[in-house]
Amino acid sequence: MKNLLVFALLGALATVAVAADQLTTTVDVGWYSKYLWRGFDLMDNKAVVTPSIDFDFGNGFNFNIWSAQPGSSGGNSFSTVNATEFDYTLSYKNIIWEDGCLRTDYKVGYRFYDFTDMASNDADMQELFMELAWPNMMGNGFTPRYAYYHMWNSEGNGLVRKASGPIHALGLDYVWTFEQAPELPMKLSADLVYNDGTGNGTVDHDWSHVVWGLSTSIEALGGKITPGVWYQNSMEDTVNTEDELWSGISYSISF
Repeated sequence: MKNLLVFALLGALATVAVAADQLTTTVDVGWYSKYLWRGFDLMDNKAVVTPSIDFDFGNGFNFNIWSAQPGSSGGNSFSTVNATEFDYTLSYKNIIWEDGCLRTDYKVGYRFYDFTDMASNDADMQELFMELAWPNMMGNGFTPRYAYYHMWNSEGNGLVRKASGPIHALGLDYVWTFEQAPELPMKLSADLVYNDGTGNGTVDHDWSHVVWGLSTSIEALGGKITPGVWYQNSMEDTVNTEDELWSGISYSISF
């Protein structure tokens, strides 16, 4: 099942590539002191390395391969030995009502979560998603956002058979620059997340967490360096019992 899905994605990629106006490839590698995914601390306070490669076909279609590689083997109470993750995402983005205050930037797609060192029926998931942003609605550097994710397990039986369900995220970005350093755009972000039972069989249907972020981007070494820091207020113990603070930095280059 897993191999058939990967081949299907690659076939869709090849089809899109034929119609593409211009291909842009971006290679990225990041390091983060923790791996927080939609509120869950997947590495139990351990660091993670995140290499990825992204293909933008210039016509709205995009294919991305992203990986989470454990930065250590874990501690006495938790092992990350089998936690290596590969995500395959096929998406389409575009804009509607481009010139008005209701301009909507949207992105829709499909993502497959592949935990390569674990049995597919016990770990692998997939999802359909929709991400919306309204950059002209508020102005002055503010952009409200909304995202919807619907997950389900990759196979009928296994440990993640009850992990299916939707997640809603309400977000707001604020971007500004300092007069003394206009080449360093700053972004402050906030995301409020409602988990509708997604993650395992015990997750409650409730507002689960808020994530606050501060980041910037620096053009250097022929690419872009993006450092950031994030803080999570955890509100639902079935998702995360602790508030979280973590930092990270990534380097990307496009050609």
